[in-house]
Amino acid sequence: MLKRIIGIGVAIAIGLGWWGFSTWKAKSDAPEVGKCVVLSGSTTDADVEEADCGGDDVLFKVMADDGDCDTTEASYTVEVNGSDAVSLCLDWAVEDGTCVKAGNATEFDKIVECSEKSATPGEIVQIVSTQDGADATCGKKETPLPNTKRDYTFCVIDNA
Repeated sequence: MLKRIIGIGVAIAIGLGWWGFSTWKAKSDAPEVGKCVVLSGSTTDADVEEADCGGDDVLFKVMADDGDCDTTEASYTVEVNGSDAVSLCLDWAVEDGTCVKAGNATEFDKIVECSEKSATPGEIVQIVSTQDGADATCGKKETPLPNTKRDYTFCVIDNA
């Protein structure tokens, strides 16, 4: 009886060890929290690639890799090693003064020239400032976009 209990315990330990290793391996191949990424393709067939923050086409930064995203963040599941999935939380990683066009069901948000205008209010916004605190106060004509999980606010103006 004791041998059987020890055998079961060893089997459980091996199983937990394998699960822990495969989970660590999956996360180690995914973009790390704090890294910037470029998304290409469409929302239904996308690729994510690490990039240097501050690049001309770099809009997103990985805020978390546990799927616990703020409502303002894009949730993106990346497959690693063909089967393991890591759910990334992405938010804008741009300087003040940058203009962003909101995506839709098939397109990602993207950086655009601030000379580009839109007839649809809120489709293109210019980031005026990034404030500490999700309860930060923006200017009179600015719209706050608070991220409560990460405790900051983008203050934006409509570029219509």
